[in-house]
Amino acid sequence: MLRFIFIGLPLLLLFVLAVAFGALNKQAIPFDFLIGQITLPVSVLTGVFILFGFLLGLLSMLGRLWVLKMKTENCANNW
Repeated sequence: MLRFIFIGLPLLLLFVLAVAFGALNKQAIPFDFLIGQITLPVSVLTGVFILFGFLLGLLSMLGRLWVLKMKTENCANNW
């Protein structure tokens, strides 16, 4: 039950906020990139950039985590 309260309810709240944000931002805007242009709703572009930022942060964190894990294993083997 506590797991649902601390994990499920915040996720449910984020989902409701995302649906509300998507419903209120239906206007499409053009997005220019190097090889072309695409017109997408504001909510879709926001979601894409949030996902891109999350993945970029995850990749940078995993690199540092891997280095620290290797250092820890080396220290444990040398002890």
